[in-house]
Amino acid sequence: MVRSLIRSLIFGATVFCCISGAGAATYPSKPITLLVPFGAGGITDLVARATAKVLAQQLGQPIIIENKPGAGGNIAAELLKHAKPDGYTLMFTTMGVLAVNPHTSAKVTFDPFKDFTYISTVASTPHVIAVNPSVAAKTLPELVALARSKPEKLSFGTAGIGSSPFQGMKIMEESTKVKFLHVPFKSGAESVTSVVGGQVDMTFEATPVVMPFVKSGKLRALALANSERIASAPDLPSTAELGYPALRSGSISGLVGPAGLSKDIVERLNDATRVALKDEQFKALLKAQGTATASSTPDEFRQSVVAEYERWKKLMKPSSPAKG
Repeated sequence: MVRSLIRSLIFGATVFCCISGAGAATYPSKPITLLVPFGAGGITDLVARATAKVLAQQLGQPIIIENKPGAGGNIAAELLKHAKPDGYTLMFTTMGVLAVNPHTSAKVTFDPFKDFTYISTVASTPHVIAVNPSVAAKTLPELVALARSKPEKLSFGTAGIGSSPFQGMKIMEESTKVKFLHVPFKSGAESVTSVVGGQVDMTFEATPVVMPFVKSGKLRALALANSERIASAPDLPSTAELGYPALRSGSISGLVGPAGLSKDIVERLNDATRVALKDEQFKALLKAQGTATASSTPDEFRQSVVAEYERWKKLMKPSSPAKG
């Protein structure tokens, strides 16, 4: 009797393990939804769509983009937090949503380290400092001098609190010791359009969003917030060469899932992402936009968020709203 019971238990455990292993091995077996925390047309959306295309080829299933803009990315993050941890709902996020939002918004209800599973970083895009042609500044030093003479009067458009342009604005304020008037929008494309229309004076955004307007004369690009120039905008000076080495800003993006995502699924997604980012056509597309691919292990991604989280905790402390 005892031997029969033991055999039954062993058989049951073996069957369970086989079923579990088979489930992980067949992932994905249906389309994946990829949440994007900002509106269509911004750099996060552009890179997310390009990434989804090559990643879908690796996974053998369609990846459906769902833009969920609002609250600086918090709406999409909240949706992901409550998603089933089965690998069929993921988020293409920026560093700002994970590392900056918790220090800037009283409406943040997620914990970036307890509520999400890190998969891989994907890309990094430096920002362009651009102004409306009516702004009386033709160079970055002139813009800094103008802002210093009019504290909190020069308006600065971003894709919302916690977005990478918002981070850029804060870095610029910190490194130049000037203050701007923050004007938030739902996407980078919307903020840039408002600068083009003259409703806002300036913005930080990625080259593919800004440079078409620069070429048509509707915007004036002053500098690339980077340590060096890039091939997609060779005539645009970097902030480092203009004497502002600390003024570096860009959009670092990556893939995350809800907490509780199984190790097998994380490894499957990480491996697929790593291979997808080696696709030469994909790399060329991103390079033309001034974006570099940047894959990582899940732990490397998590640790980079931890570092940025601590950095922004110190940077935002003086202006952080009280939380009750």
